[in-house]
Amino acid sequence: MAGRTLRCELSWSVSRAREFRRCRREAWYARYGSWAWWQEQPRGERWRLMVLKNLTSLPAFAGDCLHRGIAEWLEARRSGRPAPDARWLFERAREHFRAGWRESSQGTWKVKPNQRVHLHEHHYGPAPSRERTDAVRDLLERAATFFVEDPALSLAREAPPDTWLAVEQLDTFELAGTKVYAVPDFAHRAGGRVHIWDWKSGRPRDEDLFQLQTYALFARERWDVDPRAVTLHAAYLGAGEVRSVDVDPDRLEQVEREVEAAIAELRAVHYDPDREDPQMDLWPPEPEPRKCGDCRFREVCEASAV
Repeated sequence: MAGRTLRCELSWSVSRAREFRRCRREAWYARYGSWAWWQEQPRGERWRLMVLKNLTSLPAFAGDCLHRGIAEWLEARRSGRPAPDARWLFERAREHFRAGWRESSQGTWKVKPNQRVHLHEHHYGPAPSRERTDAVRDLLERAATFFVEDPALSLAREAPPDTWLAVEQLDTFELAGTKVYAVPDFAHRAGGRVHIWDWKSGRPRDEDLFQLQTYALFARERWDVDPRAVTLHAAYLGAGEVRSVDVDPDRLEQVEREVEAAIAELRAVHYDPDREDPQMDLWPPEPEPRKCGDCRFREVCEASAV
């Protein structure tokens, strides 16, 4: 990174859009208030906001452990080894969970708070009960079994590695002059189509399809794929359900317009925190007990409703 000057550039992702819609002040803390924390000497408010930005919830962390286990399962296949069984996948996901739990509960996250696990529940309390951690174990075991054994996922499991396009790979494409981030969990070619998979540990939500549609935009721009030849799969591993849909060009055009509108909203308030002062009236808090109770920044936000 020597010789490279980092700038707080405008970018867009589904997660950033959700954060912005949920509460602009939360988005400011995460994207601007914590900017350049690595330059702050001695450590102060930027560092503190970076620490809070990297908090994760128990359900989100469990989902991440599952994603990492599946990526390792796929890499085992890529290496030519026999496909591991469900027990192997469960053990990999559980080991990731145990390692992250130790980082969070024992405080070793403090060494590299932007890279290690720090649970929201450990930071604010109460610490997750045994009942909740047992539920995570059951979820990981149930999801591993569904992924490895259910016929609904055979297309993904049996895809030859030379047909793979992406495995948990962070990438970008450009839309409306802005960098858009995308992380398809798994993508491959089969039967003249591109199949994009999104592993979900939670319950089905209608909004999940929007995220998958943005991956169809990514496939069009990055892989030069005709969206009419793309099939999207939301795999709810814990719930034992797969929802699949072929991309409809009219719907995709609507999604593209929605993303462009969301980018325009961000552009209207974006600024360079290295050179400009923030206009905080553009980043108003939206205090509400339900929102604030789950917010990473509630200990620093004067408008917090909890």
